[in-house]
Amino acid sequence: MAVNQMPTPSALKWPDAVQESWLLCPKRTHTWPSSDCENEFAVFGQATQWTGDCSGVDDCKQEIPEEPAMCDKGVGKSMEELMEENAKFKQLSDTQQQLIATLQAQLRAQEVDTESLRQLAAWQEKAMISMRDQVQTQSSSEDEKRWRNASNGDVEEDGRDRKETVHQVHTVHAAKNGTPKSLDKLKSKLAKMSTETTLYREQADAHAMTALATAVRAGWKAACVLPHDSTLPSQTSVSPADRTEFSFVEWLFTRSLVRHRQAKDPSLWCPVPRVKVLHVEKIENRTFLKRYVQRREELFEERAGHSCDPLRDIKTWIGKSMTVRRSIEEVCRCSDSGVNLNEVLLFHGSTHGKINGILNSGFDPRYAGLGTGAMFGQGSYFAHNASKCFRYAGDDGFRTSSETGGLRQCVLLVRAFLGNPHYQEHMCPDRRMPPANTHSVVALTKAEGGCVDHREYVLYEKAAILPLYIIEFEHLPDCECLVCCA
Repeated sequence: MAVNQMPTPSALKWPDAVQESWLLCPKRTHTWPSSDCENEFAVFGQATQWTGDCSGVDDCKQEIPEEPAMCDKGVGKSMEELMEENAKFKQLSDTQQQLIATLQAQLRAQEVDTESLRQLAAWQEKAMISMRDQVQTQSSSEDEKRWRNASNGDVEEDGRDRKETVHQVHTVHAAKNGTPKSLDKLKSKLAKMSTETTLYREQADAHAMTALATAVRAGWKAACVLPHDSTLPSQTSVSPADRTEFSFVEWLFTRSLVRHRQAKDPSLWCPVPRVKVLHVEKIENRTFLKRYVQRREELFEERAGHSCDPLRDIKTWIGKSMTVRRSIEEVCRCSDSGVNLNEVLLFHGSTHGKINGILNSGFDPRYAGLGTGAMFGQGSYFAHNASKCFRYAGDDGFRTSSETGGLRQCVLLVRAFLGNPHYQEHMCPDRRMPPANTHSVVALTKAEGGCVDHREYVLYEKAAILPLYIIEFEHLPDCECLVCCA
């Protein structure tokens, strides 16, 4: 659970080349990388060259099998055909679980290698400390020897104090005879050990970055590959996410944090929030999944198997500077099939009471805007920047103890398909559905001609939204974000 330093780890091969590029690319404004996975990436501010395979195991390069055709609600099909399709779904689910298990095993191996290198570096540190003590002892011993020679008449004191005499003796002796060989040897060995220790640390950091990339990939698969509905409970179940999912969600949450305007003075901008993710809980519900998959299949048929147009690039004003980034770089895609329906992972902030309602029955656009307003109509509102949700997120009150830190809040991470979005520039509080031939509304930023600082995504039907995780996080004592400064 690292404090956010805007980590941008790379990932590996995803279901399609575009998705791969999104996870390979850190936040940047220069040329977009190609999909050959040979671009540099940065983790916690440390850059390295990427080779396209974070673990060296060929299993990482396996493609996710194509999803079998969805059964057409069982119409006109025999029991044998339905059982055969159900077996295919279960086989697909088993294959996906095996891939995730393989990645988790690779992650554990990377963690073991990292720990070994760190232990080796620590041992080198201890050896270096011991070596320095020997050098100091040797130097003191030589000084004492020279002092004794000086006191026996090698050098006259002439009323000077002992320190000056020893210093002169040392200078004269060094000029005549040079540094003692034993001392030179110790210093040379110490320099070599220092170089080796630096190398071990660099190798440990590289292994840590690789392990994080593996964790992100494994977590992405766990979050984005839809399970077979028979494996889920009929009622909502909330359980702690495993460590790979936690690593992915924490990384996605942290990298999305941005600056926002101050509530008291909109002309001023707050710093990037400083928060720490405490818990990530996974949401599972068979009804939610069935409803989502059925609506997705309807959209697939509506599109006649053709992909939707990709989302527009994102322009944002922060203070007096404007950034332009590819939407694929900013918004995490999560399609597990070859057809792009603009399925993405988005954040949603709400109070604890409303979150409980969402867990019971899913999102309900009819209650949109109650207490917060609805600039773009009666729909469910989301953002790809988690920090945009802070203003609407519930809290447990401020903590004053150093053990518990500052304000705690919760946000939801959901999977949603935007389809063909309508790009909205002005407020439209009376809207009840997206315009014809579109499936969602994307509120454009002021830099794009819109009326918000950061993009918002509005969905008007609950079937297009699948809740995935509850993220509990804590604002650090030195956080100066829009809610801490309110």
